Amino acid sequence: AIPAAAGVELFHTWTLVHDDIIDNDNLRRGAPTVHRVMAEAGRTGLGLDGGPAEEYGRHLAILAGDMQHAWAINLFIDLATKKNLDPWVVLKIISWLESYVIGNLLGGETRDVQLGITEISGDLAFSEDEIIRMLWLKTGILYEFAGLAGAMIGKGVADFEDPEVKAVKDFTGYCGIAFQLQDDILGVLGDEKLLGKPVGSDIREGKKTTILYEALRNANEDERRTILQILGNKNAGADEIKKIIDLYKNLNGIDHTKQLAEAYIKKALPCLDPIPASKYKDLLLQWADYMINRDF
Repeated sequence: AIPAAAGVELFHTWTLVHDDIIDNDNLRRGAPTVHRVMAEAGRTGLGLDGGPAEEYGRHLAILAGDMQHAWAINLFIDLATKKNLDPWVVLKIISWLESYVIGNLLGGETRDVQLGITEISGDLAFSEDEIIRMLWLKTGILYEFAGLAGAMIGKGVADFEDPEVKAVKDFTGYCGIAFQLQDDILGVLGDEKLLGKPVGSDIREGKKTTILYEALRNANEDERRTILQILGNKNAGADEIKKIIDLYKNLNGIDHTKQLAEAYIKKALPCLDPIPASKYKDLLLQWADYMINRDF
């Protein structure tokens, strides 16, 4: 299963490289994002400056992500050519990844972009269910795939409806939503050194989260005005970000999102009932708990 595990990680990485371009992020895992590294390479190596250097960085990052995508698929092919897994199982896994997973993942990214430019005026203009759906498409779908692929490889079966395959698939999918909800909490409360990105960047980007939704739902007119004046301001200062974070706390945004994450873990746990007791099942249960208790 090692090539598939590496393939999932590499597949995830190319989506992050492209996501960082869309979000115009400067840091990922504590280091400059690929488009920033390549923009600097354009300046120092090619003598570019200003807009041309930034454009060069974006172009090279898109191409780097495309290359990583190709490498990821090659790693899945290694399951058959180097690890002697039934080629039919490998083909079914790749087909699921390149059709169902990527179609839904890109749909989620598209909706994230659309929500990012959705202005909030008289009403909220988006729903909590819509946010959860977007989180599922962007994150839960790939977690689900990791569970599905791992179970199919472990059993050597090409059947998506195998009871144990489906059990792990459903379990990991719910955990993926909980992971993203916790990620949104860490985006406003986390330690920047552990996170590897600036706390408050989601606020500056105007990201629509369940935290924001619940806070706006409970806000009075003045509190709502304060949030909307700062939300999406890429130049918002530390004091302004702290003001929003305090409002998120006081208006139940943080606690509500914690409760949502816990609820998805509770949905996930019974999914593993068809799986026999073992130290590996225990590890999955511990991993589920980690989804909502991690600090990075």
